[in-house]
Amino acid sequence: MLGKCRSALCALTLFMLPAAPADAADLLRLAISQKGQWDTSMVEFGVREGFFRQEGLDLDLFYTNGTAETQQAVISGSVDVGIAVGFLGLLAAYTKGAPVRVIAGEWTGASDFFWYARADSPVGSLAEAEGRTVGFSTVGSSSNLVLLALLDQHKVKARPTPTGGTAATMTQVLSGQIDVGWSQAPIGLEEVRAGKLKIVAKGTEATALADQTTRVSIATAETLATKRPILERFMTAYAKTIDWAYGNDTAVRYLAEGLNIPRELARAARDENYPKDAMRLDVVRGLDLTMRQAVELKRLTAPLTAAQTNELIQLVPARHAP
Repeated sequence: MLGKCRSALCALTLFMLPAAPADAADLLRLAISQKGQWDTSMVEFGVREGFFRQEGLDLDLFYTNGTAETQQAVISGSVDVGIAVGFLGLLAAYTKGAPVRVIAGEWTGASDFFWYARADSPVGSLAEAEGRTVGFSTVGSSSNLVLLALLDQHKVKARPTPTGGTAATMTQVLSGQIDVGWSQAPIGLEEVRAGKLKIVAKGTEATALADQTTRVSIATAETLATKRPILERFMTAYAKTIDWAYGNDTAVRYLAEGLNIPRELARAARDENYPKDAMRLDVVRGLDLTMRQAVELKRLTAPLTAAQTNELIQLVPARHAP
């Protein structure tokens, strides 16, 4: 149920669909952070429905444990595009000279996140986590940003701890290695319903992040310069997939089958935790707030200049309306 991805190149998912006669330029390699979430499943859905093939694209994709691994795969040239990269970590990489560019928004807000403890834990809320270990995926990830916002909002001095992906995190919680784990709906909700776990905080409590882009999709400057028409076709199929997924319960079935969870749980996650407007590809929201947080957390020494912002954020539009 929890997925099998435990390293940067694991859980390899190959979707080498034969497009209409195409050359190597029509192949895009993708790294996607965190397998099994609704938003990170969009590309897989689009492949299954043939939307990318309609644009003459072949996709070679794999899932990572989070921002750091996805970002590194892009920077190293192992992949062309990174999906669902925490904006906080990306800012730090950019200012250190990484040739990364934001080519699309991926997620806004924090309604997908929740934090949980074992049912027998004395921790019943984040306010009771003083001095305890509280998980997030990787440094600079969106789960890192949301957790820090929650701890600041609740004035709690917990011990934020990188725990990797959702499967590895749950193992650490159930074995008592950490006190509070992180997850994204619907992963872990079945255990909550079964009484094995209890939710101690929800991302929606981080009110300051409600209109802030927390995850983005990225490419290198070279990829953007040399493959822009291909990226436009990719964005066209990506946008079409999002529209389809919010209007067709086949997407709910795909998610449920992939996680081996009840279909109603997958549908509830889509409808309650993943509002469609949060998946806007054509906008990056709350940039001033993100930079201010990055400075406070010492990920940046100063906010980006206008020139730096324009260089970093180069959104690639869909080739035509989806």
